[in-house]
Amino acid sequence: MVRMATVGSVVGGLMTSWLAPKAIAWYFKPPVEMPVNCTIPIEWALHKLQLAQLFGTIGGGVLFLLLSLMFFKGKGENLPETLQ
Repeated sequence: MVRMATVGSVVGGLMTSWLAPKAIAWYFKPPVEMPVNCTIPIEWALHKLQLAQLFGTIGGGVLFLLLSLMFFKGKGENLPETLQ
C-alpha cells in the first residue's frame, strides 16, 4: 500500500511537472494581438524549467541509487522488510 502511494505520488509529480507549464503558457496567451507579447519568453522559460526538473529527477535518482548500493551492499539485515 505504501509502495502504491509512493508510485502515485511520483507519477502525479511527473504529470504536474509536464502539464503545468503548458497550462501556464496557455493561460497567459493574450486573446487579441498586442504590441507586447510575452508568450514566447514564457514558453521558453517554462521549457527550461521542465528540462531542469527532468535532469534533476534523473540525477537525483541515479545519485541515490548509487548511494544506496554503496551503503547497503551486503547489509540486507538493515533494510526494511519490503526492500529485502
